[in-house]
Amino acid sequence: LVAGLLGFAANGQAATLTADFNGDGISDRATLTAASGVITIVRGGGRGTTTYYTSRNWMTASVSETNGIVGQELVFTFSSGYVDIIDDRARTSRDYVTPDIRTVGGSRVLYLTDLNGVSGREVLFVYPNGALCLVDDRGRGVRCYAVHGVGFGGPRRYVYVGELNGVAGSEIIFSYMGGVSLVVDDRRRTIRDYAYLTSGGAPRYANVDGAPGLEALFDDQGVASWIVD
Repeated sequence: LVAGLLGFAANGQAATLTADFNGDGISDRATLTAASGVITIVRGGGRGTTTYYTSRNWMTASVSETNGIVGQELVFTFSSGYVDIIDDRARTSRDYVTPDIRTVGGSRVLYLTDLNGVSGREVLFVYPNGALCLVDDRGRGVRCYAVHGVGFGGPRRYVYVGELNGVAGSEIIFSYMGGVSLVVDDRRRTIRDYAYLTSGGAPRYANVDGAPGLEALFDDQGVASWIVD
């Protein structure tokens, strides 16, 4: 699940994206070529062209506003764990290091969302071994948390990213079949844990109490319980 993700196979094909990359209110055009790692941005209104270079054969290429300043950034992720963010407004690129997916289970899920309630989306990776790491481009840093991996309390783990506590910034909730959920709150830099009865099925998420924030709803043989974070 990725918000605003452009994903295509790193097999040499090119893609063209249109967005306001430099924040001037005029659409620009970016041409991406995975085989060479070349990114060319042609600015709208005849305002010039800039070429950027990154590593070849990225896994994903995304458009997202990551630094809290007007203008979209280009986000590239690699299997080695590197994240390259191209900021055409500043005419620069920024590199970050996250865990190498080949050493932490061989897979991860990417989200682009606001996790700390401050302008700019974070680049979030969730790994099957229980690690989760996010790139905070506005703060120029990487933060990691540890929760239970897949297989804790049963063969399945349910992951949801959304607004749970009614305060700006999404939370990440991990729910396990054994009746434990962990909520990662990056705004507070904390992890909260909850225990409840459940038959092990996937939870639903809805506003049950009418207050801001979603609740996670679980079923235990027809009896409902929910987490009010």
